[in-house]
Amino acid sequence: MRADEMVCGRPGAYPGGSAAGPTTSRAADRAEEEETRTLGRNAAAGTKLASQCVRPCVRDTMRVLRECRDCVCPAVSSYPSMTHHSSIGQVQQLWNKWEIQMMVMVSFSLQVFLLSLAGFRKRHSSSVLNMVLWLAYLSADSAAVFVLGRLTLYTGEPRHQLLLFWAPFVLFHLGGQETITAFSMEDCKLWKRHLLNLTTQVSLATYVVAKQWHGGNQLVAPMVFMFISGTVKYAERIWALKVATETREPGSSSFARLYFSWFAEDFYNDMANIISQKDEKNFRRIMESVQKSFWLSLHFVMDVTPSVAGHGLHVLGIVDRIEGCEDSANHLVYRIAEIHLSLLCDYLYTRIEGIKGVVRRFITLVLTSIALALFLAARVQDMGYSRADVTISYILLVGALMMEISSILMWVLSPYWPYMSVSYLNWYADYYRSANRIRILVCDISKAAGTVLLHVIRCTPRPENRVEWSRKMKQYNMLHGCIHEKQAGRLEKMMRRIGIKQGDCITYVVISSEVKKLLLGKLVEIKKTNASGGGGGAGEEGLSWKSFDGKWARRWAFDANNASAAQRALEVSKIQGSSFVSSVYLWHIVTDICLLVDDDSTSSDSNFKIFSHEVSNYTMYLVAKRDATLDSSGYFRLKSRRKGLVRALSKHSGDLKEFIEGVRDGSIGTKHRNSSGLKLAHDVSSELLKPEAEAHRWELIATVWVEMLCYIALNCGAEFHAKALINGGEFVSHVKIVLFILGFCFS
Repeated sequence: MRADEMVCGRPGAYPGGSAAGPTTSRAADRAEEEETRTLGRNAAAGTKLASQCVRPCVRDTMRVLRECRDCVCPAVSSYPSMTHHSSIGQVQQLWNKWEIQMMVMVSFSLQVFLLSLAGFRKRHSSSVLNMVLWLAYLSADSAAVFVLGRLTLYTGEPRHQLLLFWAPFVLFHLGGQETITAFSMEDCKLWKRHLLNLTTQVSLATYVVAKQWHGGNQLVAPMVFMFISGTVKYAERIWALKVATETREPGSSSFARLYFSWFAEDFYNDMANIISQKDEKNFRRIMESVQKSFWLSLHFVMDVTPSVAGHGLHVLGIVDRIEGCEDSANHLVYRIAEIHLSLLCDYLYTRIEGIKGVVRRFITLVLTSIALALFLAARVQDMGYSRADVTISYILLVGALMMEISSILMWVLSPYWPYMSVSYLNWYADYYRSANRIRILVCDISKAAGTVLLHVIRCTPRPENRVEWSRKMKQYNMLHGCIHEKQAGRLEKMMRRIGIKQGDCITYVVISSEVKKLLLGKLVEIKKTNASGGGGGAGEEGLSWKSFDGKWARRWAFDANNASAAQRALEVSKIQGSSFVSSVYLWHIVTDICLLVDDDSTSSDSNFKIFSHEVSNYTMYLVAKRDATLDSSGYFRLKSRRKGLVRALSKHSGDLKEFIEGVRDGSIGTKHRNSSGLKLAHDVSSELLKPEAEAHRWELIATVWVEMLCYIALNCGAEFHAKALINGGEFVSHVKIVLFILGFCFS
């Protein structure tokens, strides 16, 4: 290229501005534009061709990569990253959508569970059952309150408006079930808190429905009826809790005195006539007598019976008749004690009671039935509501109706309350009848209702012989317990230090008729001796129950013939000046020593021996494991005795039999500072094992245990007996009712 072409920028361009320059320049420009368009068309075609070629390659490459990930690296797909979070999110979405529905069904299920199983705790002593019932009892109220709280925040779609219809059922569930109004006596004291909850929950439920309900008017009427039914049921529960607490209030003694003046003498006369006429199989007559004495026994168990002087003579008739008809009277007395305690348990912890409770059940039953009928007539399944919500609504309505029917059937089929109601209606008709026409009409209605109810009772199967308590005595032997503690491993010892105890050597024995007969015979003997003022000047002051001093045993030893060895044994034991806990520990060891020596089960005193063995272990269980009559000083005294016993056992390499033989012979327990109880047990057992004491040995020991058992029955406190009623029952509670029947409470 020439220099001038380089200067002009293209060939043929002359710098002088010649005539050929412009023409040549335009031609060159057109050629250049045409070339540019050609290149553009070629580039577009190339780009399209490239894209058509690359796109399948990319797809093939991605498919190969996915196959490699699934085949070569399966662990990558199972790594819980996005999949795990998506599962949690799905569960959370499911819960948010069906939260209220699920909690309503949980609340309903808890009510069915309590209605079905709560009655078993009166007849069975099971820690597992008590734990499950306790959790269900607490969870039932919490679940119902939670549902009502969630309903206040509900702003869902119209097809879920039926959720607001469930607000009255929350009140119905808060009312609880007839079989368990209170889990313990402490729950009865919270009736004021429940009263505040009633006001709050009723107001809240009304506010929720009034503000957010936009459903059909056809559902307003059934909702109102369920509101009334739930409110009545909840108020009834609060009233039952309040009534149960009134038995321990200071003013209860005045009511006890009033009931005593009304019913005491009639009850003891009826009992004497039933025993003398041998009419113990006439259950209706027995229940009429129990109806008159129910409030007396309630006040006696709750320790509010007034001190009524001069009424001890009213029961001498029944005592004489029991002594004359031992076999039939023995069964009758303990049967009446069982009936009393069963009724007391229902009165304190349930709403299964007299005719007033049945009337309230019929009211809620009618209200619930009307609500169900109106709900069926509304045909809510055609209103566009959620099918699941409609199904749950039917479950709640039918379930509420069935629970009310079940409560009435439980009352009708209960062994005692129908007869109590018949007796009450007949007594009311006779007692309140006067010249007033209205009063006469009311009494006639009461009499007719009693007749109708009696016919209903006769037409239904009667579980009159159903056992209403466990009929067992727990057994705990101090020596066996200390040996078990001695042989425990390091882990078990560590658990004991932090309060976790396993295998406390507690066993059970079924209470035999011989034990009951012997106890009743001893009590009748003591009652007659006290009434006659016998016993060497130890008269009625022996029944003061202020302290334990072995007065019954000392009186028996004074009256018995040739019982000088028994008197010496009582003097050596220092029973008159020792504390109750020390006496229980001492005679418990003495009983074990005598049982080891006198192993002849065919002796004439075998019944006394069996009684002493079982009651000794039962009394030790009450004192050592249930803290009955155990104050702070008694607790430390028993703890000191136990430590001394464990120390003595740790220095002895033999078995239990050899250890007891060593205590009997005096080779064990005399050199240990904290084991003075063993030395005293050796001295007492030495007196009892002398040949001249053989004829009275076991009767003396049995008399000591009778007095100890009665002392615990009258001094362990009302809360002890009330708590035992819902844990299978305790024999010591039956002993207290037997003392009431024999009139010890009025001495």
